[in-house]
Amino acid sequence: MRIDDVLPTFDVTQIRHVVVDASPAETYRAVLDIDFMQMGTAVRVLNELRALPDRLRARMQGERWSGMPTSVSLDDLVDSTGYVVLGDRGAEEFVIGAVGKFWKPNIEWVDIDPDEFVSFDRPGYAKLAIGFSVRPYGTDRTLLSYEARTATTDPEARRRFRLYWSLIGPFAGVLMQQALAHIKNEAEQYRIPIQ
Repeated sequence: MRIDDVLPTFDVTQIRHVVVDASPAETYRAVLDIDFMQMGTAVRVLNELRALPDRLRARMQGERWSGMPTSVSLDDLVDSTGYVVLGDRGAEEFVIGAVGKFWKPNIEWVDIDPDEFVSFDRPGYAKLAIGFSVRPYGTDRTLLSYEARTATTDPEARRRFRLYWSLIGPFAGVLMQQALAHIKNEAEQYRIPIQ
């Protein structure tokens, strides 16, 4: 797996799988087309909570808050945050990653090139790698997997991240499961019925 190449050791991981009644190509297309803002109420609520500091800051400064985006794709994550594409194996697997202080109300992203991700070790940060993979599962079905791994760069970052993770970790698993259910639904809609 490509995620093993970019983040072989880590502090925490979450892994989820789902069987999709669609081909690997249809499932991979659904992964690439995912809209994170359309994954259900829990995602919207958690995003609103994450945006609360920005909203309060704007209000205190007498500015108008621009609000939550109506759509967030994988491309949007790469274009507007610290995420970078770390690997892409055709229509089978890809990995994105980011470096930052994820435990802060406003994440402190590190602008990093994909080639620097593996060796990044500046104290005080965490590295996050997220991998999606699709594998054939029987006839015209797919095993879709989602794995997120986080590794910290020093003991203080590890302490801060673990505290943050103790609060957010259970919700992350729910969000991952919702993401997979959303992708499954989209992929199965792409399916062309056999005549």
